[in-house]
Amino acid sequence: MYARVIAFSGADSGKREAALEMIRGTVIPMLRSYDGYEGYISLYDEENSRAKAIILWGSREAAESAEETLVERRAQMTAQVGITVESANLYEAPVIDLEGARV
Repeated sequence: MYARVIAFSGADSGKREAALEMIRGTVIPMLRSYDGYEGYISLYDEENSRAKAIILWGSREAAESAEETLVERRAQMTAQVGITVESANLYEAPVIDLEGARV
């Protein structure tokens, strides 16, 4: 499995609800349409106005193929919410255990 870890800045508390609504209503449904999509994890650091997203993919090929169109989509969506993408790196994820993790 592979994980695309995306770091965002400018995620102050005033943007939180709009960002969560976009993640739940737009981002996750869109990601589900990609072959190899395996899951999404959102992380939020209110104190430092930072956030991270972890997108899980079944293979490196699936992650790289999806990224070809996701770069532009990500730029459009973050502009709507008013946050900045700092990085989007791909990692191998040799161990993942998410038993019962649905929030």
